[in-house]
Amino acid sequence: MVKMNNTKDLEKLHEKHLQYRSRCLNLIASENYSTPKVRSYLASDFGNRYGCYETLKPEEREYTGNRYIHEFEMATHDLVRDVFKADYVDLRPIGGHMAGMATVLGLTDPGDLVFEVSMADWGHGLVGPMRTIEHLEKTIRVKNLPYDHNQKLEVEKAVEMIDAYKPRLIIFGGSGTLFADPIKEIMNRTRHLDETFFAYDASHVTGLIAGGVFKNPLDQGVDIVFGSTHKSFPGPQGGMILSRKEKPFRLVGDALSPALVTSHHLNRLPAFAASLLEMKEYGHDYSKQVIRNARRLGAELDKRGIKVIAAEEGYTDSHILLIDVDEFGSSREISTGLEEDNILLSDDFGQSGREIRLGTPEITRRGMKENDMVAVADILAKGIKGEISGEELRERVAELVGKFDSFEYGFPGRASEDFSG
Repeated sequence: MVKMNNTKDLEKLHEKHLQYRSRCLNLIASENYSTPKVRSYLASDFGNRYGCYETLKPEEREYTGNRYIHEFEMATHDLVRDVFKADYVDLRPIGGHMAGMATVLGLTDPGDLVFEVSMADWGHGLVGPMRTIEHLEKTIRVKNLPYDHNQKLEVEKAVEMIDAYKPRLIIFGGSGTLFADPIKEIMNRTRHLDETFFAYDASHVTGLIAGGVFKNPLDQGVDIVFGSTHKSFPGPQGGMILSRKEKPFRLVGDALSPALVTSHHLNRLPAFAASLLEMKEYGHDYSKQVIRNARRLGAELDKRGIKVIAAEEGYTDSHILLIDVDEFGSSREISTGLEEDNILLSDDFGQSGREIRLGTPEITRRGMKENDMVAVADILAKGIKGEISGEELRERVAELVGKFDSFEYGFPGRASEDFSG
């Protein structure tokens, strides 16, 4: 284990990480590449300050010295409202998972039933992990929404389940979202359940929603959207809560703070604001290219004998592909093995042991287009099948990623330049 005795040690270790990642082909769907300008704003003085406030009273700060922090935070809220077409915005969650926890705790009472996407169907595993805490296991009940083999929500079964069990909260969305759920149809068919809240976990697709290429769940009528400010969205790590309805928004916000978060890590805000401005300018083109790359990668893998989930449905409408590698080994063995060859993937978190998730956000930001997916697929297929040596695989990865050492769909320059957007 490396020890850090001084800042030179720190810098050396950090440089090792940067050099290592520069040689990697990153297909992790939950990661992205923030531009140097966005990342430079993380050095803001905001990182040492407190901006605590009540949910619907952001102007009444608990700490003094918030004059311009408040102004900046409200301006960032306005950007979020514009980009995501929301009326109410909360940026206090320091992650998408925390935003989801607040949604569950705010919209349910002890003993209530929650429907969510199971981990086996690439859900985020929100309520399930919460119930590993004993008193939450005793107070929150959970059932899983039905999905078919193509990772599409089974509408008739879902409606039957909702009618039968009358859940208090239904959470759509997850970590393996290939297609938009028909939320509006389901809500129209269950309007008689006027005490049921509908939420959407947009953690993976926030960037595609912002880019206008994936259905906005707010347009479909959900009460709450929660999610991450990274993943397909190329901002700093963090979370957010969005709504067009005051009551559920207040309930969730009041569950979030002060129980789950007080100081909400203000250093994220300038970098997030910069990424929002980037998305306003480049987001539509970026998001379209992300999906084009994912679909082409799916088709090229299919040609090479890799089983791609939902091939008959066009592979995906998002940044994600799911592949079944069972005939070549377990998903964990393959993903960890390819990591040694500088190919970064994520498996199915120990569920089936046969699926791997791929994502195209970072390689798209690095400048790859559809034709480059031929080389990506060839490298990946040969690696999964073990057709070439690790040394040759690493050489091919280095040659490919070496052609894409810059970025697209973002602001050039440094933070010292004018931040007028």
